[in-house]
Amino acid sequence: MDEAMNPLTLLTFGLYGETLPNQDGAPIRLIVPWKYGFKSAKCIVKVRFLAKQPPTTWNDMAPEEYGFYSNVNPSVDHPRWSQKTERRLGSGFFPQIKQTLPFNGYADQVASLYTGMDLRKNF
Repeated sequence: MDEAMNPLTLLTFGLYGETLPNQDGAPIRLIVPWKYGFKSAKCIVKVRFLAKQPPTTWNDMAPEEYGFYSNVNPSVDHPRWSQKTERRLGSGFFPQIKQTLPFNGYADQVASLYTGMDLRKNF
């Protein structure tokens, strides 16, 4: 709920002035800019509140690869690749390689949501 209530979180109903198409997550898509896209809710059709952390496809199929909180900590590598650097799209033939920032560069706005968590374990 803390992540959902953050002012940076968006519930998206449209794209480029049009209704959100199915392939982009219609009817509603959740955008959480400090998390990497692989764990964003792609299509919301129902919301349920649970007492415990729910199982997810990602966690069930590859728990060692994808933490429940998504990768907010780039110093925790994925088992098959490093997440310490990123290549910016649109920077020409030789892409700019930059250090990946914690919380995707939004640490000032969202790091407090994870206070007390071990972000090496709960990455």
